[in-house]
Amino acid sequence: MMIDWSTRLKTVNIERIHTWAFYLLCGFGLFSNISIAIANIFLGSLTALLLVRLWMKHDDWQDALPDGRLCTALLILMDAVVFSSFFSSDISYSLRTFGDYYGYRMIGLYAILLMVREKQRLTLIAVCIAASFAINDLAVIYQGVFQHNFRAAGFSFSMSVGGFLSMLLPALLLLLLSGRLDRRWRVPAMGIFLLGGAALLFNGTRGAWLAVPLTMMIGAAFLVRQKKNVLIGSLAALIVVSGIFMLSPTLSSRFASIGDTHNQSNSERFLLWRSAYHMFEDHPLVGVGFAQFRNAYQGQYILPEAKSPHLGHAHNNVMHMLAECGIIGLLALVFFWYAYLSYGFRTWIAAHHIAALLIPAILLGLILQGMTEYNMGNSAVMKLYWTLMGLCLQWLRLDHYGPAN
Repeated sequence: MMIDWSTRLKTVNIERIHTWAFYLLCGFGLFSNISIAIANIFLGSLTALLLVRLWMKHDDWQDALPDGRLCTALLILMDAVVFSSFFSSDISYSLRTFGDYYGYRMIGLYAILLMVREKQRLTLIAVCIAASFAINDLAVIYQGVFQHNFRAAGFSFSMSVGGFLSMLLPALLLLLLSGRLDRRWRVPAMGIFLLGGAALLFNGTRGAWLAVPLTMMIGAAFLVRQKKNVLIGSLAALIVVSGIFMLSPTLSSRFASIGDTHNQSNSERFLLWRSAYHMFEDHPLVGVGFAQFRNAYQGQYILPEAKSPHLGHAHNNVMHMLAECGIIGLLALVFFWYAYLSYGFRTWIAAHHIAALLIPAILLGLILQGMTEYNMGNSAVMKLYWTLMGLCLQWLRLDHYGPAN
């Protein structure tokens, strides 16, 4: 009887921990787009709760990781980063940064996979994220319309908002087109999507301007059976957006600057990429060491033509990884991207589960915006990214569509 009561008490406590984890994830979701400081309060508490959960019950710790090849790809990426850290000029700092990037910033993924076991809870976490997205979009639109700010960021940072938009707008479109949204969520989702579209214009992040439509087109091409409808919809959207840009000289000049090699923002990026390549040339296998780009750039590799010596990242995920972790790190990153993209597309083709298609849509948005921004180093963007991945993967798990080993 003593053992029976002890087991029952432990089960009750575990369920309470899971409930509190759900509340904390909702809290993080509500502030994910609005305040990184407040979001960190929930995420820090969630980290402590996750450790308590693993101390009380740790026989299922593997559930906190993705399944099959997805887990393998993630672990290979982590191993490559750690390996590079041991060749850093400051090993301690590199390893601490690794703990931040692949531990703390990924807590949303680990917590959801381990402790959220009901689809209703997954939905409510997603609703909280959508509410945060909508609130910040309203602030962005207000700044754009009334303050004539065409790099509006709302309560956040302009490049972070670009990352949020690049991931969430394609996901919202696919959910709307899929018909999988419950009827009560369709109108609010459409409203949030339209708000996001307006915020995308006023935010002015050019990488997001390219990433969002490309990701939407690729996702819609997989989702919509009548490809003619995708083409018609894309042309209609192009006409509307072109009209908006033609009516706004500020937006037009901002868009035209995308291909302007004399634009300072663009020229600085080219110089950064050259410096990053020079780091790779000198350290081809493991790079200058994880989290050492800033020191290497400012101390040795900055070019004489550069006008922004304070920059600390390569403004490109691929070039940044190549510089810090060499060819080993870049190959690990590419394999990670391939594993998640191919899994999502394959599972969608086989099962037509919308959560599977959301995985590559969210990741593609991150990758494409990351061609001109090191968004993998953006704390707010990556915390949201991993949380979104957790929601999608757990949705598939609960519906028994986990990846094959």
